[in-house]
This record gives sequence, C-alpha cells and structure tokens, in this order.
Amino acid sequence: MNKKIILITGILLLLAITGCNKFGKGGQTPISDADLRKGMDGLKMEFLSNAPPEKVFAESGFPISLKLKNAGASDVEDGSGIVVFGFEKAYVNVPQERVSFSVKGKSVYAPLGEDEFITINARTGAIGTQSEEHPSSIFATACYPYKTVLGASVCVDPDITGQRRGQKACTVKDLAFTEGQGAPVSVTKVEARILPQDNGRIKPHFLIHVKNAGNGEVIDLGKVESVCTSEALNYKDFNTLVVKASLSGVALKCNANEESESVTVRLRDKEDLIRCTYEKDDGIDSGVDAYAAPLKVELDYGYTFTISKSIIIEKVLTH
Repeated sequence: MNKKIILITGILLLLAITGCNKFGKGGQTPISDADLRKGMDGLKMEFLSNAPPEKVFAESGFPISLKLKNAGASDVEDGSGIVVFGFEKAYVNVPQERVSFSVKGKSVYAPLGEDEFITINARTGAIGTQSEEHPSSIFATACYPYKTVLGASVCVDPDITGQRRGQKACTVKDLAFTEGQGAPVSVTKVEARILPQDNGRIKPHFLIHVKNAGNGEVIDLGKVESVCTSEALNYKDFNTLVVKASLSGVALKCNANEESESVTVRLRDKEDLIRCTYEKDDGIDSGVDAYAAPLKVELDYGYTFTISKSIIIEKVLTH
C-alpha cells in the first residue's frame, strides 16, 4: 500500500515539474512584446445593456453607461482621452456632455487590455401633444491619442550586384505584416532597397506602407481635443500622423526636405507610402558582409470614432 502511495506521489510530482517547464512560471506561456503588438484594434466602446434603455418615459431620468476597452498595445494616459455625448437637445438633456478618461492597453499583466466605465445621468423632455412617442438617438464620440510601433529585422547587404562568393548571413527582401501591431493604424509592408553611392558606400532605403485599418478616422495628434469639441477644424487636421524610423538605433531620414528625425505625413484613401533612408556617415561601408539589423517604425496620431444607440421616448398616459 505504501509503495503505491509513493508511486502515485512521484507521478504527480513529475507531471507538475513537466507542466512548469512547459508553461513557465505560474503555469502560463510567457507573453512577449511581439505577442502584445498584434491586431488592428485600439479603443473599443459600447453602450452597456439597458443604459440607455430602449424605451424611456418623457420628462424622466435615465442612465447612459459606456464600456471603454483598450484592445491595443498603447496606453491612453493622464486623461488624454475624451468622450463627447450627442443627442437631440429638444428632447434629451445631458448635464455632462464631455468626459475625460484614461485606460491602459495590453500588457503582460493584462494581455487583453484594460477596461474603463463612464456613466452619466440624462433626462428626457416633453414630446408633442399629438404624439405618444418620439424616436431619438444617443451618440458617443471618442477622441484619443495613440501610437503604433513596429519592430522588425531587415537585411543590409552591400553586395548589390551579387559578386561575392560564399553563403551570406541574410538576403534583402520585402516584408509583409498582416497581423497589425496592436493599433488601428498598421504598417502593412516594408520594401527594402540598397542604394549605391558615388563614394563607394551604400545607403539602406525603405518604402514603408501604412494603412488606417481601424473603424475610425486618423486625426492630427495636436487636435485630439479640438475634434471632440465645437472648435473649427481644417481638412489638414484629419488623416495626419507623425512618422519616425530607425535602423540599428540610428534615426532614418524620412523626408528629403526635412532635417528633423520625425516627419508629418497625410494618408490618402486611408493609406500612404513613406520613404526613409540611412544617412549617417553618408552611408555604410560597401566592404562589410551582409548582416541583419533591427528596423523600428513609430507612428504617432490621434484617433476618433462614433457609436450610437436608438431610443424611444414615450409619453406617460394618464387614461
């Protein structure tokens, strides 16, 4: 009997050790930054069930509740996110039309992103004497700053004509990214080129394809608050983002006419192509062997979208 107990105990301990080795500390597979930076979602927003209700009596109060979920890999910090409520002012009164919020994105501690809830109290007005009900809608518009970060390994091969013998460490090729980077604006493709120079050096050159793959509109990062208010806007305030790229930690020049490390670009039909070149030391020595180098692309922008819910305002019948 004792031998059986010892045998069973030994088997259970062996299974426990095997499980820990397979799944890591805590019995879970470790989550990497690459795992978190997947998907094409940023902020998600929805009305909670029955808030507002589908039917509301005239001249009575009712709640409006929103669930905000940051399903992307960037945090909305320090109350920089804004929600503005819209409604028919003749029939609905909302004392607090604008609410600021913060909500963290995906992390190793919250791999699905974190939630935030907003609740305000509204009140219906009177409806016409000839009507028993009035259909209306409640709108909620979110405006928030966000960031896309792409990290990839690219090949730098100074042997443009392929004259060198022997096996190379890597091959220059285009890279496609179909899973997104945990943000509504995605880098979808990077085309790599090696440009020869008259001085015998080479310059890596990249064509970076970006796309608004989300359900809203890209806005100028400096206009996040303005978009969610009644301030006048210019068409240039939309579809504008700031791009910064580096190769092996060295900033790339992404606009021939700009001296700064970052450049502002405008999306056309929700897409654009950005050209970035390695300019440090007037290029790279063409005598070095092919090597893999880390490419980093950062996109900074604002984002906005609107959801709505229909309600029916009913007159209180007294007969």
